[in-house]
Amino acid sequence: MYRHIVIPTDGSELAEHGVAHGLALAKSLGAKVSVIFVVEPTLVPTSAPETSGRFLEAVARYAELRKEQATSVLDRAATAAKEAGVSCETIQVENGQPHQAIIAAAGDRGCDLIVMSSHGRSGLSMLLIGSVTNKVLTNAKTPVLVCQ
Repeated sequence: MYRHIVIPTDGSELAEHGVAHGLALAKSLGAKVSVIFVVEPTLVPTSAPETSGRFLEAVARYAELRKEQATSVLDRAATAAKEAGVSCETIQVENGQPHQAIIAAAGDRGCDLIVMSSHGRSGLSMLLIGSVTNKVLTNAKTPVLVCQ
């Protein structure tokens, strides 16, 4: 039934459950997966007085750490997929709207299912618990399986 599954993750424990469920489903169906990590850009108001050199360095370091985290999380997902015998592609994208990046990845790659956790707990999205999942559910034309 499903041949290509996209699995979003932010590296949080709950998101990793979504990855595990997605990989298990893909294995049982003989489907391939694309695992996506969306790095939200760090926006800095350039006219604000607190945009001192140290502040800008800290923001740049945070952005670098998030990209390193994305690489690490995607490497773990690829390893888990390989161990499960599931064909896996990893995607790291920078986008201010994670739900749009997830939906676009599903469409661009011809995915027929999105498997994701009910919410994440890292990055800026931790302030908006469940908002990415809700937006994917609301806007995706691709079926969505939500895991807890």
